[in-house]
Amino acid sequence: MEITGKIIAVMPERSGVSAKGTQWKSQEFVIETFESYPKKCVFQVFGEERLSSFAINLNEVITVSFNVDAQVVAVELCIVTG
Repeated sequence: MEITGKIIAVMPERSGVSAKGTQWKSQEFVIETFESYPKKCVFQVFGEERLSSFAINLNEVITVSFNVDAQVVAVELCIVTG
């Protein structure tokens, strides 16, 4: 499934240390679609490497591709120019 839209909000980055002692980072973003009745969705990017490689910015147009699993939600992002 894919959602294409514009980033309308960038939430503060969160970080911490897991029970195993591993450091982690995550950040949430709000995307608004371009439909007649625009929809807003929040998605989360988990992992410092992904946050750095995606480098999502406010007002950027992107496509969010995701697969929903009963136990895990995996999100992959693809930046669309425009």
